[in-house]
Amino acid sequence: MLRMKKWTGDAGSPKSRKTFWGIVCALCILAGVLGAFPRTAGAISSFEEATVIASDVNIRLRPTVDSPFVLKLKEGTRIGVFCEETDGWYRIIYGTYRGYVSSEYVFLPTSDMMVGNILVDECPLTRTPSYGDPIATANAGDGVTITDIQGGFYYISLEDGTGGFTQQSNVKVSSAKQPTNLLKMGMEGAAVTKMQSELRKRGFLPASSTGFYGDITKAAVETFQDAAGLSPDGIAGAKTLEMLYSDNDIIQTAAARAGITGGVRLTPWSDAKYIFDVGTVCTVTDARTGISWEEKRFGGWLHADSEPLTADDAAKMKKAFGGSWSWDRRAVWVTVGGVTMAASINGMPHMSSTIGGNNFPGHHCIHFLNSKVHETNAECPRHQAMVQYAYKLGNSV
Repeated sequence: MLRMKKWTGDAGSPKSRKTFWGIVCALCILAGVLGAFPRTAGAISSFEEATVIASDVNIRLRPTVDSPFVLKLKEGTRIGVFCEETDGWYRIIYGTYRGYVSSEYVFLPTSDMMVGNILVDECPLTRTPSYGDPIATANAGDGVTITDIQGGFYYISLEDGTGGFTQQSNVKVSSAKQPTNLLKMGMEGAAVTKMQSELRKRGFLPASSTGFYGDITKAAVETFQDAAGLSPDGIAGAKTLEMLYSDNDIIQTAAARAGITGGVRLTPWSDAKYIFDVGTVCTVTDARTGISWEEKRFGGWLHADSEPLTADDAAKMKKAFGGSWSWDRRAVWVTVGGVTMAASINGMPHMSSTIGGNNFPGHHCIHFLNSKVHETNAECPRHQAMVQYAYKLGNSV
C-alpha cells in the first residue's frame, strides 16, 4: 500500500506548487487503479480510497459546516482520502477537486467496519465488484463483515475467512457490533427451511416448511422465544437458534396453541363432576379445530348435561360440528377455573333446556373419563375413545 511522506516544500513558490499538483494528479491516477482490486481491513495508510455512503455530500473548502462547498457528491462515489481526521472531517481528493468531507458520510475500509447478514441462499461472491463468475457462495442468515463498498457492491468476509464482492441488495446491514448468524422476515432458503422444520417438531409452527420467512414464521419464532425466556422480537439470532437446535424440552402443545395453559388433565368423572359443578360456566374448546365457546352445566349425574351460554356460543359450537347439529362424538377440552380436562361431547340438542334465546333447543352431553350414559348406566366406548384422544392431542405437539 502506498505511504505518502509528509509534504515539507514551500507551498508558496511556483516550483513547489507545480511539484505538489504533480503528486496530486499521480494520486488520482493511483486511486483509479486501486479501485479494480478488493480491499480488506488493515492499518490506516496516509492515503486511501473510500466510498461516500450518503447522497448530496458536500466537499467543503475547510473542515467546518459553515465553509463554502465546491461540489456535491452522490452516494457510492469513490474518493481519495488523506487519512488524517480533523475534528470529524477527512481531507479528500475527487478528480480535480479537493477539500474536506465529514467523516460521518465516508466509509474508510481500514478504519470503518459494518456487519450484516446475507438475505438469500447461494449468494454469489466475486473477486471484483461486478457480475462475474462467483469464487464462493454464502447462505441466507450468514453473518458477515463488510470491509469495502464499491459501485453498489459490498466486499464481505464470512466467519470462515471466505471473502468477495456481492451486491448490496444481498446484504442486510445490522447495528450489531459483531457479525452474528441470524434469520429474519423476508429471508428465504435452506436455513429458513431447517428452522421451520424444528419449529414444527416443537409444535410452534402450525404450517408447512416453505423456506420463506413470513408472518407465520415470525409469529412462531416469537412464541418460541417467549417459551424459552428470550425477548420475543421475531428475529432468530444466535441465542434463539442455539436454543432451538439444542437438547431441551421447550415445546408447544396443541392445547397451548389454542390458548390453553397448564396442560390437559385426564380427570375421572368422580372428580370432574365437582370441578364442573351444576351451575358452573366453562370454556369448551374443540380439540381439532381450536374453536372455543362457553357453556353452563344445568344437571346430569353420570355425565354433565350442558348448554351453550349464548346464541353466539351455539353458533361457534355448530361451526365446530361442520355447520349442522349431530350425534357424532367430538374430542374437546373443558376449562374451569384454570383447570383443563379432556372430554367428549355430542352436538345434538335434545330434551330439556334452561337457557332461553341461545338458539339451542335443549341440552347436550359432556363426558369425562369413566363417565356413563344415563339410560344404560354404562360407559359409551365412543365417548371414552374421544376423551383419550382429547388427552393425547392436548399434550402433544
